[in-house]
Amino acid sequence: MKQKDKFPSREQLDQAFHFLHDQINKISVVEEVEMIKEDIDGVKE
Repeated sequence: MKQKDKFPSREQLDQAFHFLHDQINKISVVEEVEMIKEDIDGVKE
């Protein structure tokens, strides 16, 4: 096996990076929404 074959291509790494970045952003948005809802619920009480 060639050393070059051991590593993913630049394009594959780029796709993986963008996929992970998008997932992290989605998680951050969901957490932010939950925090805002908790703040609003805390104010109502």
